[in-house]
Amino acid sequence: SVTSLSKKNVQLFQEYKANLKKGVFPPLEVVYDESIGFMVKALAKMKRHTIITEYIGEVTTVDQTGNTSSDSLMNLLQTGDDSTSLIIDPSRKGNMARFFSGINNRNCMSKRKANVRTRRFSLDGKCRVVLFTAKNVDAGEILHYDYNAGIEGKDVESMVRMGFYDTSNFL
Repeated sequence: SVTSLSKKNVQLFQEYKANLKKGVFPPLEVVYDESIGFMVKALAKMKRHTIITEYIGEVTTVDQTGNTSSDSLMNLLQTGDDSTSLIIDPSRKGNMARFFSGINNRNCMSKRKANVRTRRFSLDGKCRVVLFTAKNVDAGEILHYDYNAGIEGKDVESMVRMGFYDTSNFL
C-alpha cells in the first residue's frame, strides 16, 4: 500500500537525497561470500529508522515480468490486476538494494535477523520505496530483509494474484 509521508519524513527523505547528490552515502558496502553470494554490510553503527537506500529499477507491470530471471523483483503498487500492478525490476538499472540478504521466514529465529524494512509512499507524483533500518545496526552486521513478508499463510493462488513480494504490512 502506498501512503503519504508526514512533513518531517518528507524533509528527512529530501535531506537523504540531497546528501547523495553531495556524495554523502550511508555507511554500507556490497561484499561477496562464496557460499552465500552478494550481500550488504554496515560499515558503521546506524540507529533504528535510518534511511539506507531507495529501491531503484525499471518499473513495469506484473504481466511484463514473465521473461525476467531476476530474483530481486519488488512490488511497487498492487491493484489486483496484473496489467496495472507495478513491479520494480533492478536487473538492468538498480543499486545495492537488490543485494540485501533475504531471510528464511519459515523459521522464527531467522525472522529475528530482519533488520531492514520498507515504506512505499508517493512524493511529487512518483511512487517510491525506501528501505530503512528496522532496529539498531552495528558495524560489520549484514543487512537482512524479509522479501516474503505479507504472503505468509496465503495459498499459491493468492500469492500469484498478489505478484512476487508484498511488504505492505511494514507500514
